[in-house]
Amino acid sequence: MAQTIDFDDGRSHWEADVLIGLNNDGYEFGLGAAYFPFSFIGIKANIGMAGEIEELEDWGIDYWDPDYGDAYYWEKNYDYAARFKFSPALVLRTPRIAHWKRQDAGFYLFAEPGLSLSPGASGSRGARWFNWDFKGGVNMQIDRFIVFVGYGFSSFSLYSGFPTSHWGAPSKDNYTTHFGFIGTAYKF
Repeated sequence: MAQTIDFDDGRSHWEADVLIGLNNDGYEFGLGAAYFPFSFIGIKANIGMAGEIEELEDWGIDYWDPDYGDAYYWEKNYDYAARFKFSPALVLRTPRIAHWKRQDAGFYLFAEPGLSLSPGASGSRGARWFNWDFKGGVNMQIDRFIVFVGYGFSSFSLYSGFPTSHWGAPSKDNYTTHFGFIGTAYKF
């Protein structure tokens, strides 16, 4: 007997999320939205940034420009590479693998194969705009709230196109980026 899928089943089809993480080049963060037409399959889009981590001693330092006299200062942070990212992905989730009865929480595994579309960092030449991207991990869902942790890897490289970074020109720009991340989401 074939099972029919009811799209108005009372569950939340939309999710909004925020994630932060560390990668082998520095940091990344993103805001996203996902739509789940089926319980375990959805589509997602994130926008965010990836960049070098600014050194603590450079936070809030003002630099003086002698051409404008003592009254002209500005914040010098242009020498840290950063890239905007747009990441569409397919989202695959398992059925609940564990139930925390006391909190009425469920644990689920997820995988997000997708793309990362990103213009080059300031000063780069010929940076790769299209990259493959994969994220996976575990999430805990309590009612409409989700907390997740995961690991990912991508052909995205912060230094693609050899932009000037805080440490000068990088030695290579074509490598796999690995990252760990945490985040939260809300179903609506």
